[in-house]
Amino acid sequence: MVRKMSVDVVYSDVVFVKRNEVGTNDPDKSQLDVYTEKKLKDLQQLHSALNENFTAFSAVLQDMHHWKHNLSKALDDSACPKDWEYHAGKCYYFSTNTLDWNKSRDTCISDGGHLVIINSKDEQEFLMSIIKTKYKKQFWIGLTDEKKEGQWLWVDNTQLSQNIRYWSWNEPDDWKGNHREYKLGEDCVTIIPADLKSWSDAFCSKSLSRICETRSSRQT
Repeated sequence: MVRKMSVDVVYSDVVFVKRNEVGTNDPDKSQLDVYTEKKLKDLQQLHSALNENFTAFSAVLQDMHHWKHNLSKALDDSACPKDWEYHAGKCYYFSTNTLDWNKSRDTCISDGGHLVIINSKDEQEFLMSIIKTKYKKQFWIGLTDEKKEGQWLWVDNTQLSQNIRYWSWNEPDDWKGNHREYKLGEDCVTIIPADLKSWSDAFCSKSLSRICETRSSRQT
């Protein structure tokens, strides 16, 4: 009787193992595999489509960036007369020819503007960036104390602000020459390609380039 039970157990184990082996070909499990493969393919297709769309979207953004840049440049160019630089609602002309300060003032007026009046740090920084990168030379600006020594006035007769002044080191010095041969001294102001503090007084008879300024037709 013990032997029979032992045989039955062994037989049942064998049957059980065989059934499990057959179960690997179970129809339900095959359908699950097919479904899983289909979903994987769908995900791959979706991933590919997303990549394609992302690439296309990136190209569109890049085109929009170029378009915006070109439009902005076109607006800047149209906002000012030819050969004038646009900045913050104003146009600036950096002359290539040279004149004394008084003739420079008059020529700027004839051109529809005036010698530049610097009213902010932003404006000073803009002028310096142009001078240092494009011209690398000295220019007249619209500041003088010709009327009264030490009383600095812009060409529109406004006084130089205590807060907006960018004199170079030891300037203004009203130098009158080594032997004081220039009795009037230095009464007109230039801007030089240097750091932020770049103003110096000079003899008004000196021949230099000029910076003219006028309002832009473009509204900021």
